[in-house]
Amino acid sequence: MQTLTLDELKSLTEWEQGPCVSLYLPRHQAVSELGQDSIELRNMLDDAETTLQQMGLGTAEAHQFLKPARMLQNDPVFWKQGSARGLCLLIAPGVFHQYDLPFQCPEMMSVDNTFYLSPLFYKVFEDDRFNLLAICPKSIRMIRHQNGEFKEVELPENIPANLEEFTQGIEFEESLQYHSTASAGPGGDFAGMQHGHGLTKEQNEKVLTDYYQLLARQLENYLENNAPPLVLVCAEKQQNLFRKHFHGNQLLTEGITTSPDQLSARELVELALPVVESHFKTSLHKARERFQKQLGTSRISHQLEEILQAAEQGRVETLFTPLGSELWGQPPGDGELIKTRAQPESGDIGLLNRAIRDTYRHGGTPYVVQQDEMPDQHPLLASFRW
Repeated sequence: MQTLTLDELKSLTEWEQGPCVSLYLPRHQAVSELGQDSIELRNMLDDAETTLQQMGLGTAEAHQFLKPARMLQNDPVFWKQGSARGLCLLIAPGVFHQYDLPFQCPEMMSVDNTFYLSPLFYKVFEDDRFNLLAICPKSIRMIRHQNGEFKEVELPENIPANLEEFTQGIEFEESLQYHSTASAGPGGDFAGMQHGHGLTKEQNEKVLTDYYQLLARQLENYLENNAPPLVLVCAEKQQNLFRKHFHGNQLLTEGITTSPDQLSARELVELALPVVESHFKTSLHKARERFQKQLGTSRISHQLEEILQAAEQGRVETLFTPLGSELWGQPPGDGELIKTRAQPESGDIGLLNRAIRDTYRHGGTPYVVQQDEMPDQHPLLASFRW
């Protein structure tokens, strides 16, 4: 069993080496019903095997393709353990992913050239994943929190480990300008000088400004658009300097204004949790509010054809669709209206799933929610970047 990370979810949206089998099975919770799950998975795998053969795989090849899932189906220990409410299996050439889900997913089976991922986005942006960045003159630490656990993350070499490393080898001239006496650091950035040793107040200020500008730029490049929220922990002055130069959308407005120098990773996480919990509770609410304010403008659409085209072009900022909702049909041609069906026919794709995949691949946020959490009653809603 694997824990799905945002990085892996991004990788799954980009996978296009078929055939790809996607299976979603809601788990029974009553002890008297536990045996039904393995039977239902067997039936789904039988259907998947038939579909694979229709796509050109031989009988033995299709059976071998699904062998990891068959082993799970026949494992009595698996069906007795855990409290998962749903099961997801993703299978492709050389790939087998198994995810236990904390919610009742709709039962479905898809065989296509890409994975069916829509249910995996359910409440994915309302969980407890976040990064914590602790900055002080002696160190820079990034801590990643997920599923109640945390670990320190090793930062790339082009991010200086501390202020001293940044200032090594740089000398000031009589003016406030300085130059490096050492070779450039990774990425061509200067490596530094001894901060505070015989420097004027103005020189110290310039060093700090350049230091935090470098940190912000390198960290912004390091963190992906889809990275989880980022909590900044440092003194007030450092907060202002870093925020002035960091333009990534991950950084939360509310930080923790204290020196992290003497704080352990656990203590830092405990300080950050109230800040992040507040963000998680309001992220969907704020997205719906922004959507409502833009109603009636060209930035909002519920037209399937327009949304699919915008998602493919990377123009969708926010997408909303209900859990379990899908429209099946043929991929649209240029300017064509799409004929959709509630149940797939040969050659059909999940069109809502396509919109979700393309939105996330291009840095947008797809919200898969309960029907009563939708901003409107359409099965697909989008707000555009432009």
